Amino acid sequence: MIHALLASTDGQGLVSDTMSAFVALLGFAATVGVLTKFVKIPYTVALVLAGLAVALLDAAPPDWALNEELVLVLFLPPLLFQAGLHMNLAHLQRKAIPVAALAIPGVLLSMLAVAFAVRFFIPDEITQVYGPWLPALLFGAMLAPTDPISVLAVFKSANAPERLKTLVEGESLFNDGTGVVLFLILRAAIIGVAAGSIGEPAATETLSIASGVIEFVRVVGFGLVAGLGCGMIAFWLLKRLDDHVLENAITVVLVWGSFIIAEKIHGSGVIAVVVAGLIMGNYGSKLAMSKRTCETIETFWESIDFIVNSLVFLLIGIELQFIGGANGAGVQKLVELNVLLAIACSFVAILASRAVMVYTVALMFGKHWPRGWKHIVWWAGLKGSIPIALVLGLPDTNLREFLLPVAFGIVLISLLLQGLTMPTLIRKSDVGPIEDEPEPKH
Repeated sequence: MIHALLASTDGQGLVSDTMSAFVALLGFAATVGVLTKFVKIPYTVALVLAGLAVALLDAAPPDWALNEELVLVLFLPPLLFQAGLHMNLAHLQRKAIPVAALAIPGVLLSMLAVAFAVRFFIPDEITQVYGPWLPALLFGAMLAPTDPISVLAVFKSANAPERLKTLVEGESLFNDGTGVVLFLILRAAIIGVAAGSIGEPAATETLSIASGVIEFVRVVGFGLVAGLGCGMIAFWLLKRLDDHVLENAITVVLVWGSFIIAEKIHGSGVIAVVVAGLIMGNYGSKLAMSKRTCETIETFWESIDFIVNSLVFLLIGIELQFIGGANGAGVQKLVELNVLLAIACSFVAILASRAVMVYTVALMFGKHWPRGWKHIVWWAGLKGSIPIALVLGLPDTNLREFLLPVAFGIVLISLLLQGLTMPTLIRKSDVGPIEDEPEPKH
């Protein structure tokens, strides 16, 4: 059985403590959500500030503990399914080449740039165990996923063209998948080194190049098979039912079932969930579901997305509070010079590598993009809940203690700087007409 997400470390009152913690966190998140309606800031920005407030105020009880395995299994599938559920494949087809360029070479370039930037700040006690590059590449892969939620909300209010929204959302969906798969491969290598199953740190230098490529192809392939299989079974069932509650329950089984099945066959649960989401959003909703079922499923998963995002940002505040087993240690570490330099250099590396890819793609494939699109696409690479969930899913080691405040700092800067300035950039840029114009396929 999976242990509780949050529970007393002494094991007393397991169920009641877990429920109390969950209700307290959700109540706090709902309060933050209500406040954002009055102060008019993006909800994700408010959440990351709330997480920081939890750490600063030492608001978490001292006996809470976090199960890192459960974070990945519980939080990643709904975040990725929600993104796939709303992605229109017909629109995405027109942007397939630029999206693929940003989502695959773009992720690799970002991972390498961040790894090069952060490796100089990783403490010696970590590099002596894992070598200099493995932790740095892990951190680079962790920060590859983007969070378009706040950006797309601004796009909606600005009546931005569907083509622009598809480009940003499609890139986010696929770089989420690519980045998370790379992260999980590198995480397994980190755990293997810590357990002494791989060998000396020097041996891991070839892991991410040679066997890492083979492993990436293998887990993605098995994930695709699992996602297609589970998605088609769910589609077959939904087509023969007309019960919106039961059909919604089937999607719940599909999300976590496809993830678990893919992991059981040593594939990527992340890819499986993305594929399942695409099948449900593009075929299930049009060919197998009634209008009422579609509305039920969309509302349900939007609610789940709200809950998961809320928990992720509040949990990192709790973890910051207890880094090293002491109240306030994480907040103190957040303002250490080494951590601040790691945050600054990594953030600059993210922006620089993204600029290289976006402007290159715009030059090669963006001849039909209206003036100003490339600037918006570059600035739209916000970091959000997925990097936070990934860092929370690391084993409780000194590597996690170092990467957690650095990741939080980068997400904080990204949401505040990019998230709050995006409306101004859209207003000053020529995003094209409200109505989409016909565009040749790339």
